Amino acid sequence: MTAGFETLEFALRDGIAWLTLDRPDAANALNQQLADEFCQALALAEADQDCHVVVLAGNGRFFCAGGDVAAMAQTPERGAFVARLAGTMHQGLLRLARSSLVSIAAVHGPAAGAGLGLVLNADFAVASPQASFIGAYAGAGLSPDCGVSYLLPRAVGPRRATTVLLGGRPVGAQEALEWGLVGEIAGDGFLEQRVRELAETLASSPVQALGPTKRLLTAEAVNGYEAHLRLEQEQIAALSEHRDTAERLASFAARSQRLKTAVTD
Repeated sequence: MTAGFETLEFALRDGIAWLTLDRPDAANALNQQLADEFCQALALAEADQDCHVVVLAGNGRFFCAGGDVAAMAQTPERGAFVARLAGTMHQGLLRLARSSLVSIAAVHGPAAGAGLGLVLNADFAVASPQASFIGAYAGAGLSPDCGVSYLLPRAVGPRRATTVLLGGRPVGAQEALEWGLVGEIAGDGFLEQRVRELAETLASSPVQALGPTKRLLTAEAVNGYEAHLRLEQEQIAALSEHRDTAERLASFAARSQRLKTAVTD
């Protein structure tokens, strides 16, 4: 089964749903259309009784560069724009958290901002040696969304989370493994193969145990997650309207474009 989305590729086969972010020219940055299609794709996966595993991946050199800061910088109704974008992504991530579907993030390149959030929201995270993880919010004058401020301290500890989110410290693949941000690093060039093996193993597991076990593992965190996501949404929307945020976003978008150009050359 496939679906005709414009900003992501969706394929469902052998009990596995593959959701691949497909805005490579924008470093897979999240805009409203991608957020909408992300939620729709998750709903399709959850509605299929034979689907038990979801793989999150990205096309191009980036896994996901976070929110589309260029679009944020250009919109006059920035607060409403950011609130809607964050709210839509949060709906999808709550669906994923509460679902019996087991999720795997296949991280082949940089995961920044909300892209880091996608990794944190996955039940499994497998990285390539080229993967990196960046907070990115502070540089754009924004606060975290997509559960980053909730999940990152729980994954790596509050001190390390502070260095990433307030100190702007990037984390490479090996360090991410040592910190517990990812579960394993695939051999160079073998990320897709390793993720496929893991997904197939999970999909062939006794399905009656997968969902309940996931819920037991995440019950405590999920119970407070929705309220925290609302707080993140309110905070990032409010900060987006700050008087110097437009300039910061424009500057951040320009730097990001130079980086994307350098990476793809």
